[in-house]
Parts: sequence; structure tokens; C-alpha cells
Amino acid sequence: MASFEQRQLRFESLPQAMQEAERLAALDVRTTGNFTFGQILEHLARALDVSAGTTPPPKMPFLMGVFAKLFVKLFKKKFVYGPAKRGFKLPSKAQDAFWPKDELATQTGLEHLRKSFESFMAIKQFPPHPFFGILTSDELHQLQCRHFELHLGFVHPTSA
Repeated sequence: MASFEQRQLRFESLPQAMQEAERLAALDVRTTGNFTFGQILEHLARALDVSAGTTPPPKMPFLMGVFAKLFVKLFKKKFVYGPAKRGFKLPSKAQDAFWPKDELATQTGLEHLRKSFESFMAIKQFPPHPFFGILTSDELHQLQCRHFELHLGFVHPTSA
């Protein structure tokens, strides 16, 4: 696995994570890793859409679903509240569903993320997460914070 420069971030709330995305979108940035900033913003938006139930999740391979149930029982709190670990490779159908294939303008990704964030924040009862199953609202918000930390960590301001 290649080693990419990554900022260490910690968000206590999803609005705080969204504020960082907005801050970065107002700056000149460079990304490390495999995706542009516009693609990262779009990915975060798509993940919020699936978690909120406004977009259906991609089909998970059967064995991954079985593994997920066991894995979640053992490590859910670590994923929800601990630092996000990079390097997890999505199955190809999930990769296609969650990541745009083509470059995307930062403002295009940001607009989708804003809409997705607003929809997500308005939900009181979430559907089961496609990988983690039933989560409390706090757990799902914290899981999204870890997700934002991971991906926004690959976005580096080039100006103050």
C-alpha cells in the first residue's frame, strides 16, 4: 500500500466536520491519495445519502455481509469513536456507487455535500446502516465524523 501524506483531524460533531469541508473549499488546496477534492466531497455526500436512506445502498457481497455482522459485534465502538483507518478497499460495485469515476469540480461536490448534510441532519430515525446495521443517532453521527476525518485528512491547504 502506498503511503500518502494525511492531516490528523478530530471532529466532535458533524456540523464541525462540515465546517472544515466548507473552509477547505474556500481555499487553494492540494490532495494526497487517489482522489481530487471534488471527488472526496462527492464521496462524503453519497455516504451521507446512503446512511440517511435517501439513496439505496449498493448490494454487499454475501460473505462480506456475514463478516460485517461478526466484525461489527466485536469492533463497532472502535469504528464509531476511534480514529478512522485508511486502506479499506471497497468491493467494486460499492466503489462505483460511492466514488465518482471522473474528476469533479470542487463546487459541484460541495453543493451535493451541502444538500446531503442538510437532509442527514433533519433525520430523527435512521434506517439500518448497510455495513454496521442498527446504530443510534449519536453513533451514526460519530461514524460520519470519522469518515470526514479520514477523507478530509487528504486535503491540504496551500494557502492560509
